[in-house]
Amino acid sequence: GGGGGGGPSREELLARNTLANRIRWMLRETMGADGEFERRRAELQLLGGGGGGVGDDAVCESFVSSVRPGGFMHDLLHEGQLAAIHGGNLLVHGGVSSADGVALGRVPGREGRVVSVVEWAELLNSWYRQQLGEWTASPRWVSDDSSAVPRAVPGSRGGAALLDYCVPSGPPSVVLGRHLP
Repeated sequence: GGGGGGGPSREELLARNTLANRIRWMLRETMGADGEFERRRAELQLLGGGGGGVGDDAVCESFVSSVRPGGFMHDLLHEGQLAAIHGGNLLVHGGVSSADGVALGRVPGREGRVVSVVEWAELLNSWYRQQLGEWTASPRWVSDDSSAVPRAVPGSRGGAALLDYCVPSGPPSVVLGRHLP
């Protein structure tokens, strides 16, 4: 590249900074879903009857529209829970332990552990709904010109703590629990 420090130039970075490449990066680096962009392309191809190719723009629109109001992922997030008790069984997405510790009894932003599993699930789901509300109110990253979003911190967005809870580098989480080392 021509960036002076051995890296790509600004022009090269801008050319590579496409929505498709950002979604691929997000899937690979923050969700552990490397290859999901191409799997979504194959799914769209099948849903479309198998004729013709599905371009990057259509794949991107599929991901983006899924998190807009009325999109399947938006609706799933708003109907879902992080933890549920059903018939005396605890149900979570990933597990209650991870490489960074045990999520059971922990609620982000709250000191100490909650001993009652039922109370913990209720508090965790309440925190989750509060984070979703923040994300719904402010889904985009806030720039330094953030007068439109009260109390917004530049470089953040609504639901940022929930995002942190759902990535491998975050705190112990029921979303990314590991059952094996």
